[in-house]
Amino acid sequence: MTKQELEFREGNIVKLLLKFSLPATIANLTTIIYNITDRYYIGKVVGRNGISGLATIFPIIMFLSACGILFGTGGSAYAGISMGRQEIEKARKILGTSFFCLSIMGIIFTIVGFLFMKPLILFLGATSNNISYVIDYCKYFFPSMVFQILIIALSAFLRTDGQPLLSMLTNLTAATLNIGLDYIWVVKSGYGMSGAALATTISNIVPGTFLIIYFFRGKLLKLEPKFIRFNGAILKKIVSIGLSGFINQFLNSVFAYALNTRLLKYGGDLALAGMGIMTIVRNFLNTSYLGINQGRLPILSYNWGAKNYRRVRKIFFYSMGITIFLSVFLVFTIKYNSKDIAGFFINDDPELINYTAKAIPIHLGMMMSTAIYLSCANYFQSVGKGIITTRFSLIRLAVLTIPLTYILPLKFGILGVLLSFPISDTVVAVVASIIMAREMKRVKVLMIKEEGKN
Repeated sequence: MTKQELEFREGNIVKLLLKFSLPATIANLTTIIYNITDRYYIGKVVGRNGISGLATIFPIIMFLSACGILFGTGGSAYAGISMGRQEIEKARKILGTSFFCLSIMGIIFTIVGFLFMKPLILFLGATSNNISYVIDYCKYFFPSMVFQILIIALSAFLRTDGQPLLSMLTNLTAATLNIGLDYIWVVKSGYGMSGAALATTISNIVPGTFLIIYFFRGKLLKLEPKFIRFNGAILKKIVSIGLSGFINQFLNSVFAYALNTRLLKYGGDLALAGMGIMTIVRNFLNTSYLGINQGRLPILSYNWGAKNYRRVRKIFFYSMGITIFLSVFLVFTIKYNSKDIAGFFINDDPELINYTAKAIPIHLGMMMSTAIYLSCANYFQSVGKGIITTRFSLIRLAVLTIPLTYILPLKFGILGVLLSFPISDTVVAVVASIIMAREMKRVKVLMIKEEGKN
């Protein structure tokens, strides 16, 4: 048994959660820095049309993230469970299958993106005011799609390999590159949208290449050429665990599309640009919660595979407590500093700043509910019960959020568009909490049975 496996089995839970969750949180936040940097410089240099242009293509970014999450969550959880059962070769097969599928998907997305670029961005809601900005961004961003989804997935495998700090540093390097290159090409050289996109592309390629090299040289989790191929049985299991994460992120991209079209209808370019800023804030909060969940995933998966159910319960309760505390603190901080946040992204546009400052508390005021929902959903993914999380995602987005985005504005206008998200997440958080309470009772029964054998 390796030192890492022993730590998963017997290490102090709070210290383990901090060791894995803090780097995961920082790594996730660096991903947000990509978007913050682009929006900050574009907002300052290009202005409102540039911000709304970035908001227009945000559903594409969400879809790419969904593909990375499918294999990052499903693959790394499955690999973690296999490692807990001492099936190291199987864990390597899981890594190889994930890498193969992600590479093929990324190449296909790039080709399709270039062939159908203009129809795609028109479908996403590009307007006559921002379409040229959207095209400038896409033609330099699309070549890096394969690296973007690989970074998301391989970073999760890196944490399962016992390297949370290295995962964090990889993402931090990408963010640092993006900030520097954005400043050079957007501000100093005046390349605008194309400069921001090129900065993002290079910032994807560099860490993506590093992660590929790392796993080819790995010791525990390793990319072996004989395993880099399609494996239907492994893919089926990966999808069963990670499908909920994919559906959640995919439906989020559909929600982003619905949001953009409703905002344009009821509030015009002003509302769309405001959502471009609010989306960054919402993703900042989401990634803070996801960092905790991603950090605990390999610990939960390993102990579930090892049938250490007492430890599974402790890990969940400790991490949930941390999540709730963090969510309350962050939401209140953002609500009471909304005008400063809006002003950070834009110059000389008081109308946009005032609109965004008023909209932030409405749209993001119930993000504590999101934190509870995400924590419960991630637990079921971690222990290989992804079908339950899939149901959560469908209720949250397909049944509640997306329909409400179309229904509520009929009565409340732009206010209804903003309210669709907090209402749906509050409802699903209540449902998830009830189901999670029942799950913990079942785990307690398993714990008693397992400990009775010893």
